[in-house]
Amino acid sequence: MQPLVRAAAFAALFAALGALGKTPRAKAPEPAKAPSTVAPGVAASCGPRTLPEGDVCIPLPPPGRAPQPDGREEFPEDIPTAAERSPLVPRRPERPVAVAAYRFPLTAEAAPSVLAGLDRPFDLSLEAGEVSPGPGAVLLDASSGDAVVSLSLEGQEGPAEVAFVGDMLGETVVTAHLVRDGGRLRQVLLVHGNLDRPSERAVVGAPLEAGDEIGFVGDSAFRGRPGLYLEARQLREGTSLGGLDAARLRHDIVSVPIDVRNVVPLR
Repeated sequence: MQPLVRAAAFAALFAALGALGKTPRAKAPEPAKAPSTVAPGVAASCGPRTLPEGDVCIPLPPPGRAPQPDGREEFPEDIPTAAERSPLVPRRPERPVAVAAYRFPLTAEAAPSVLAGLDRPFDLSLEAGEVSPGPGAVLLDASSGDAVVSLSLEGQEGPAEVAFVGDMLGETVVTAHLVRDGGRLRQVLLVHGNLDRPSERAVVGAPLEAGDEIGFVGDSAFRGRPGLYLEARQLREGTSLGGLDAARLRHDIVSVPIDVRNVVPLR
């Protein structure tokens, strides 16, 4: 046998013996996907950059608006208004458009006039450092000192509860209401702002029946313009008032603003 042929044969033999000593490496199994808790119809109907939230789709913050460690969202300076940066659950088609069709947390029998909100822009200046009005909020015409009372909302179950008293949008009282909506229980917050002062009954954790006095109209947010600021927000699923920092109640990652006409009772 020629030397070159013999060398090639030995090389082939050594390669075959080396292959026999190797054990094929098993392929790592792919991690199992967690089952979705969102109804297929809801998930399929949500568009790009939206997140299923129960039976609705909530827009995600655009790129560049990252949540901060304390839960707040970072917004670029070129988007200044709350209406531009907040998702809003709009008025339901079956709910009347006219404000006169609803009862508001004021003691006057006549329906109040709308100073700002809904189809009227909030062009009133706020005191420095105050929070911007919510996109679904309304400022109702009322006189300084008029009593502000607790409401029983559409579908409410049980008494309401005082969730916050203090400086939020001027002097503010926030009430929490458990509401049955479409067969599900949701927690809705009513923000009563621009008050002169809260009432003695407005103590955090205190239960409230419809008509209980919670404060008095003032101009603590809109100087020189007395009226009742009213905003409705729905707590996001999985969020509880227990242990929640009250300063975050109006943050979009905690609650979603909704048109007040969806929750206040009809006359």
